[in-house]
Amino acid sequence: MNGFARTIVPALAILALIAGCSSTAGSKDNTDADSPAPGAIDLPFTAAGNEPFWRATVEQEQLVLERMGESPVELRYKTTHSDATGRTFRAEADGLQVTLAAAHQLCIDSMTGMPHPNQVRLNVNGEEFRGCGGDPEQLLRGSEWTVEYIDGAGVMDDSRITIDFLAQQRAAGHASCNQFSGGWKLTGEGLGFSRLITTKKACAPALMDQESRFLALLSDTARFEIGKQGELRLISRDGRVITAFQSTE
Repeated sequence: MNGFARTIVPALAILALIAGCSSTAGSKDNTDADSPAPGAIDLPFTAAGNEPFWRATVEQEQLVLERMGESPVELRYKTTHSDATGRTFRAEADGLQVTLAAAHQLCIDSMTGMPHPNQVRLNVNGEEFRGCGGDPEQLLRGSEWTVEYIDGAGVMDDSRITIDFLAQQRAAGHASCNQFSGGWKLTGEGLGFSRLITTKKACAPALMDQESRFLALLSDTARFEIGKQGELRLISRDGRVITAFQSTE
């Protein structure tokens, strides 16, 4: 493991956060955390849940509710709560009383396994559903990630591997010896990297070998997870993992 500083999310909070966010009506919420992360829930905001399927989209002055087997319903809403812990929207019309509460807590979609930045509770006429909301890209962007493990092996001492998820689906970082850049894409199926290129500097053979292993595994990334200590886990098609932590430098 290298010596770079990293941000560690308290283990007890993360254990609460990573529980699946199934949207079963009336079920007990096992995914709440004691210390939700601060941030902003911006509009438009989309949340969805499974079994039964539902989707809610909040835009300026309008909340659109979709439920299995029913036509979409457009409602005007008011915000009843908004602070660093989350945001609550409430709407009432045509015999419907709807409350959508979004919290800043990591949520794993129970159908796809995709991480999302918000846990969501939807209440429709007293019936409660659970789901996930927000853009998964928010979990990747905004800070540099420092790689500490490549397929279970620690990064060499005094070497540096980093990943930055940039705007316009661009990725960049340090690969051990050389700088790299390329593209990244997040879809409903997962996360992938493409068109990776590097500078042409030559380093010691061990460092070049580490760089080659990192870039090959990065190119084969198929999905991502956020681990129990807040770490980013980039998982390949055959299950190998790159593990990185948010850098404080």
